[in-house]
Amino acid sequence: MQIQPNEPSHVNNESIISSIQLETPMKAFKKLYFFLIVLGAVALAFGGPVGIIFGIVIGWAVAYIVMQAVSGFKLMKLNFKDYPLYHPIADEQLYEILSSVSLHPDFKVEKGVRGVRFIFKNITAHRIHINQKEQTYSIISKLTNKSLIKKRHNPGVVEYSYSFTAVPFIKQTVEEVTATLSQNNSSLSDETK
Repeated sequence: MQIQPNEPSHVNNESIISSIQLETPMKAFKKLYFFLIVLGAVALAFGGPVGIIFGIVIGWAVAYIVMQAVSGFKLMKLNFKDYPLYHPIADEQLYEILSSVSLHPDFKVEKGVRGVRFIFKNITAHRIHINQKEQTYSIISKLTNKSLIKKRHNPGVVEYSYSFTAVPFIKQTVEEVTATLSQNNSSLSDETK
């Protein structure tokens, strides 16, 4: 993804307009559902057909809780990862630059109360938290309020899947913006010498 100014282009933009494919990082854990459902059914099979049904329900519930816990843990690791800033930048400056460049249509940039937010496919909001002291930033992801209601089934897995897909794009965009600022400042300092 390359940052481009907001200018009309006569080039074929099909590759830019195409939707970002959602990755499924929890796909391997989906087998856990079937394993725990079968395990529950077998464990309570001595109770006859009613025991098997209860076993299936209990196995499904345990698998659901385990999936939410695993995806929540993975999302926390993703949220609390610090990335280096190439150039010091404030939230307002980052928002001004990002709002003047053309981003992928699946992303929107908003100025939130606590900094710049990327909205990915109107499902997840990713806030850029800049640590000025250490010159790092982190991307904190969560479901939007509207999608929290729509995506009631497996919200942790949905949130982690969307965040896992969006964070590399956001990271690349922020790094390109700060690298451009760093290059501009170094060229300005060379001209003044």
